[in-house]
Amino acid sequence: MGAIWDQVSDVSLQGKVVALFGLGDQEGYGEWYLDAMGLLHDELKATGATFIGYWPNVGYEFDASKALTEDGSQFVGLALDEDSQYELSDERIATWCEQILVEYQNLL
Repeated sequence: MGAIWDQVSDVSLQGKVVALFGLGDQEGYGEWYLDAMGLLHDELKATGATFIGYWPNVGYEFDASKALTEDGSQFVGLALDEDSQYELSDERIATWCEQILVEYQNLL
């Protein structure tokens, strides 16, 4: 996996808009829920990317995550859990798509 991260850090995303989403299991892997999304966010941020689509962590049950913003109130992208909260996924996706559309239009 190190080679993939090396390739990501070599790409310049200066001036590019990025929205992330992640799929995880907050009950089965609550101590590292969506860590990979947080690690990817940090790598892309270092390349100059502008992020939209941060998502509130309200309604989730997990112990820790590297995918949280610095203040811990939001995920750095849409957080989905098809194992524990599959019934919420469709609504979350629809709401998030509307959110990123508005956020993107506000950047223009």
